[in-house]
Order: sequence, then structure tokens, then C-alpha cells
Amino acid sequence: MHKILILITNAVFALWIFAVPSAVAEPSGEVTAAPEIRESDVFYGKADAKVVIVEYASLTCPHCANFHQSILPKLKAGPIADGRARLVFRDFPLDGLALRAAALSRCAGASRRLAILDLLFESQSVWSRSQNPLKALANIGKLAGLKEETSMACMEDKGMLEQIIAEAQEGEQKHGVRSTPSFVIDETLYRGGITAEEMIKVIDTLAK
Repeated sequence: MHKILILITNAVFALWIFAVPSAVAEPSGEVTAAPEIRESDVFYGKADAKVVIVEYASLTCPHCANFHQSILPKLKAGPIADGRARLVFRDFPLDGLALRAAALSRCAGASRRLAILDLLFESQSVWSRSQNPLKALANIGKLAGLKEETSMACMEDKGMLEQIIAEAQEGEQKHGVRSTPSFVIDETLYRGGITAEEMIKVIDTLAK
């Protein structure tokens, strides 16, 4: 746990930029272990989808927000909608504020977590730059029906924070995740700026 705490407090954002040719090529990745899928996972898509994408993201990461606002909608309209793929979300907080935001996303229960995650990424530039970011996060919690005091207590819940850190630590140790967003698909780790077209190419290959 000490190692992941150091990672959180000394975060370095990394972005790999891929050129998109006229014929989309499958992106290169790194060999890793196949992800373990758990009943507690929250995900976009259908549970019986053939291809599972595991996303590791930090809620204060602008590249992660860009993925959720610009790329994920294309996946939702394509391979996620037609049942070829589902995207499992896992936390990989790169700083203390992202850790608290991750806790908030879990406060209202699994059924509302994805909606809160979507809202957190959509409004990231507002709450992450607020003079009182925890108060701003608590205001987002109100939209999910949480009282301010409930959100504040949840964001400081030691057991909750340790669960989130353990999830990130697993991503680091098992898959080599070091930056966000990172995606584990089958037995391959893809880092950074993978495009929707490139990801769909990977899905098409695995779904055959």
C-alpha cells in the first residue's frame, strides 16, 4: 500500500498519441495478465458481452475525462450497444482529490455509481479547480440524493479509501498500470490516447 500511496502523491500523467491512418491499424500494447472480473464490478454494456475492456482511470485526469466524453460515447453507440463489448470501470486515483472523488462515486451504491462517474467526468474542470473541492464534490453527491454530511463522511471513510487504493494497487502490480487512462483488453495493456477507432479494431479482432 505504501507504494501506491507514493504513486498517488507523486503522479505523472502520460499520454501516448497515435496517428490515425486512412486504414485504422490495431494499436500496439503490452502483454499482461488477463483481468479478473468480479461480481462487484460496475460496467457499461451487457454482462454476457464477448469482449471485456477494463479501464483504469483517475477522476482528476483530463485525458480520462476526454475518453469518457469523446470516445466512450462512440463505443456505447457501437460495440457496447450491440453486445460485442462491455467496459468495466476501476479506480486508479493519481492524487488525494481523485481518491475522495472515487469514494464519493461509491457512496450512493452500485446502481447509481456509473451515473455519478459520468457526472464527475463531465464537470471535472469545475469541481477539481474549486477553492473548496470537497464541498464541490458534496454538491455533486446531492444530485445523487446524498446529504452533504453523508458525502463528507464517505470521502473520509478509511475502509472505503483503503479499498480504492487496493484496487489501484492491483492494477499496478498485476497489469503494470502506471498512468491513466489505461485499458486491459484480453491479455494486453493499452496506455494513454487510444482512439475509438483503434479500440473498435481491437474489439472486432477479439469478437470474431
